[in-house]
Amino acid sequence: MVRHGETAWNKENKLCGWFNAPSSKKGIQEALAADQTLKRKGYQFDTAHTSVLTRVQHTLKVILEEIEQSSLPVEKTLRLRGIVKHLDKLSDEATMGINLPNRITFVYELDDNLKPIKCMQFLGD
Repeated sequence: MVRHGETAWNKENKLCGWFNAPSSKKGIQEALAADQTLKRKGYQFDTAHTSVLTRVQHTLKVILEEIEQSSLPVEKTLRLRGIVKHLDKLSDEATMGINLPNRITFVYELDDNLKPIKCMQFLGD
């Protein structure tokens, strides 16, 4: 799973949610870094799932072009949601430990049945 890069709103420390904020210049660079990592590690996919938001589709397009899978079937849906807020002065490790009010950890690695296994590591780790 890859999250889109920084948005113009993230840069201002605003929660984007379902607002269709575009990627910032940094966000575009983050997408390029993710696609290069996926290519270097040799990832290949059967299908892709994405939100209908422009920033997310742009990130996917950049990645699929880099890993030479532009013709991959893509499922676009409103059902992919994230509760993510850009938080100042927190390390990646601290962000991973944040618990939401409903006591669900921020990001999980999922098993084949989409059940949480452990707190997710960032792609660059």
